[in-house]
Amino acid sequence: MEIGLITTLLFGGLLVLLMLGVPVAFALSAVTIVLTFMLDGANGLYIVVTTTYRQITDPNLITIPLFILMGNFLVHSGISDRIFKALGYWLSRIRGGLAIVSIGVCVALAMCGGFGPGILTMGLIAVPAMLKQKYDSALALGSVMAGGVLGEIIPPSIIMIIFAYISRVSIGKLFFAGIIPGVLTAFLYILYITVKCRIHPETAPVLKEKVTWEKRLLGLKDILPPFFLIFLVLGSIFLGMATPAEAAAIGAFGALVICIFYRKLSLNVIKESSQYTLSVSGMVLWILVGATLFSVFYTSAGAQSMVTEIIGGLDVNKWVILLGMQIILLIFGMFMDDYAVVTICAPIFVPIANSIGFDPIWFSIIFILNMQVAYLTPPFGWALIMMKGVAPADIRTEQIWRSVPPFVCIQLFVLLLTMIFPKIALFLPELMF
Repeated sequence: MEIGLITTLLFGGLLVLLMLGVPVAFALSAVTIVLTFMLDGANGLYIVVTTTYRQITDPNLITIPLFILMGNFLVHSGISDRIFKALGYWLSRIRGGLAIVSIGVCVALAMCGGFGPGILTMGLIAVPAMLKQKYDSALALGSVMAGGVLGEIIPPSIIMIIFAYISRVSIGKLFFAGIIPGVLTAFLYILYITVKCRIHPETAPVLKEKVTWEKRLLGLKDILPPFFLIFLVLGSIFLGMATPAEAAAIGAFGALVICIFYRKLSLNVIKESSQYTLSVSGMVLWILVGATLFSVFYTSAGAQSMVTEIIGGLDVNKWVILLGMQIILLIFGMFMDDYAVVTICAPIFVPIANSIGFDPIWFSIIFILNMQVAYLTPPFGWALIMMKGVAPADIRTEQIWRSVPPFVCIQLFVLLLTMIFPKIALFLPELMF
């Protein structure tokens, strides 16, 4: 069977299954197994078995459940509420202070446990607090969602780990490559909030509550534990003292200690954290198995040669090809979750980027920055769906959608900057590795 027909059947079948609502992991596996059987018969299924076994027994995959467990323990410890109040004391006299604090807490939670905790906890804590203080609803909702999706690019990011396994790039390098773009995005969020509140003071009134210096200093005790944990996790990787898997173990244990310190640990907390960790890890593992099967089959069918021939035959600048890939990612991101986009596009786009001379780590960060945008873009954006689930009952879907355009523009600006100035992503990996 020709590679062109295989490509049509492979991607056509995958898209049909996804539109029918089949989970991405099972859609990838099903279409790959069926085509393998059609081409090679029952003997060809041996590769399916060996690939699956190799994938699920990879010891490095322990990184995923450990980082998820770390985030769950921190959420149950109540640390997000404590950080929000403590930082709120320090920014109490600044217009938009609560929105800025929401960004800061989301960054801290992203560095501790990934994407979900920021939006879920700040949606329950920060949004009602800001609305009570007469903040503009668009500013309150947008700042929390934009801060939450920073978990895509700020390490340790689960989508980074999945991308690294699928694309065979270094997880450690990817972690460090995401730090500067992530922090830059957070800084621009804060700059936007500050300028907006100065131009339109009515969007964020100054808090009337008088805050003493004693309260501010006492609040520091709630800020220090999570940031010390972040230093242990990323610092151990940065200094070469631990692998990402070992650092994840340090993080999970440290989060457990924080939970004990704040007297929040119970059998119910352990049960809920473990169940959620197993649930998400199982989903991620099945996605990785399906993506690996998909990639192995397509590569063995001759995809690399076809892609090389097509790219070699195009009489266009490599930046035009890169721009085309970004547009495809942005469109896909509007209608599919990031796991689906990564598993479908990464095995194809990364070899293309390598063949035309782009650095794989830099391209990976560009790719993941696109996924961050996808979380905020309707109609599928997961951040919008999650916010609707935790926001006050009187908040309409239309209000949530209207709150994101300024933050999406900032994300696209950082994406463009990182494309123009690759050192934004490559400076730390080159410095350390």
